[in-house]
Amino acid sequence: MTDWLKYEWEYNEREAVFQVDMQYWELLPTLAYSQLVFVSVAPHDPDAEAFSHAEERRATALQHTLAVELEDAAIFVGGIGMKNLIQYYFYTADEKLIHRVSALCRAENKLSVSCGHVAEPHYATYYCLLFPDDAKLQSVENAAYIKSVQHRDGDLSLVRRVRLCMAFVSEEACDAFMDEIPHLGFTMGGRESVGNTTHPYRVTLNGFSTLMLPDLNRFTARAIRGALPYGGVLDHITADFINRH
Repeated sequence: MTDWLKYEWEYNEREAVFQVDMQYWELLPTLAYSQLVFVSVAPHDPDAEAFSHAEERRATALQHTLAVELEDAAIFVGGIGMKNLIQYYFYTADEKLIHRVSALCRAENKLSVSCGHVAEPHYATYYCLLFPDDAKLQSVENAAYIKSVQHRDGDLSLVRRVRLCMAFVSEEACDAFMDEIPHLGFTMGGRESVGNTTHPYRVTLNGFSTLMLPDLNRFTARAIRGALPYGGVLDHITADFINRH
């Protein structure tokens, strides 16, 4: 059984699509698979700025081949895809598995493929790079929000006012966070308390962003990470619309 999540985020200052099998959040430490095996795939032409469609299909086929051929000794936990680079990550207990991986990589002669392995007893690649924190997980909600409103907006790339409703467990935490709002680059738009919820104390942040996903991700990440020390979460987003002319 798998539990795959895809989300868009930056990797080394480049836009990327992450995929991660969420089931291993609890399972991974029980497996004793402390060797990380990584495979990097690039276009055959080292100067290419992006994969061709044929190369994209071959890269997907390679991922499938690796996952199937190695399933007896390794687990495929995720990957990162960019325009001209894809990285796949596996964990195993077998230090010699890299020889099988190397053979599979060499068999692909239409792409530039390399591989390596490293001891990773604390699974840092999975927990710190692939598995999303609250800010990265919000990118999925951001994408859904953009999709829900794009038919109403003339140009998503235009800067407009965006409001974030941050929610807190206690009034004291909300008060403490309010002192941080100017330092995070926002202004306060209002405050309220609501019933029947675990985070009843709310404060609205005002700021400016486009509705392009990378911009909105950076915008919400500032608020989410700023509220984290106070136990705050992002409850919802609203944005001004710019009508088509």
